[in-house]
Amino acid sequence: MEEALIHHLTPEPGEIVRVVSDLHLGHERCEAPPVAELVPLLKGIRHLIVAGDMAETRPCDWQPRGLALRREFRELCRAHHVNLIELAGNHDPDVIPMVAALWEGQTIIMHGHAIFKEVAPWSWEYLRNKPSCRSLIEQYPDADSSLEQRLELARAMSQLTAPIMRRDGIRNPLVREFMHCFCPPQRPVGIIWGWLISARKANNFMNQYFPKSKNLILGHFHRSGTWQFGNRTIANTGAWFRHATPYFADLQDGKLIRYAKYTTLN
Repeated sequence: MEEALIHHLTPEPGEIVRVVSDLHLGHERCEAPPVAELVPLLKGIRHLIVAGDMAETRPCDWQPRGLALRREFRELCRAHHVNLIELAGNHDPDVIPMVAALWEGQTIIMHGHAIFKEVAPWSWEYLRNKPSCRSLIEQYPDADSSLEQRLELARAMSQLTAPIMRRDGIRNPLVREFMHCFCPPQRPVGIIWGWLISARKANNFMNQYFPKSKNLILGHFHRSGTWQFGNRTIANTGAWFRHATPYFADLQDGKLIRYAKYTTLN
């Protein structure tokens, strides 16, 4: 496998690694504070891993602001001597690493979009482009057995279609909100279905590609929570997004030592 797809990290004993995801900097529905106010996120840690969708970097109206805010956040981390590790999500597929493997694979961190071959089967991009998406999936016949193909498929699927500006021309905020949440009708059903099966799908993914892992930290589903499958803990860090709650996960010496809302850091 191309090593660039996986970022290997073995922190020093006692070092804390913090994980967040889905800041969606630049997106119109992002509810992260200004970058300069994210300093509490960096206190007391040496490494910060952003598990995908840190900013909107695909070609769209949000891209310029997303790229500018990403540069600002990178500079903030440098100024506070925090090692920032970025992982690719479906909204920032230009990032190279897609998985972080800590403590020789005991802990795996990823965005989570590779769990579904469709990446986000509830999204407008997928629902409006099913034929081309399905054709792309057929080009990766070994994606059920090859981690490299599965990750490459996730990146290719994320790049296949530009983000759809779902509510262009609609000024009424209530109508815009309705359009986002309930149109087309398959969308809310798909979102709920994705929430219900995400943890089990994630555990199956780990059994296939990282069977010895004890922890998985991910995002993507914008639904925070923790689940236990045997001796494996799965934690989702939610999102800095409307109708979602941002969580963070702290790891130390191979163990998940803290999982809490971002507001507890203030």
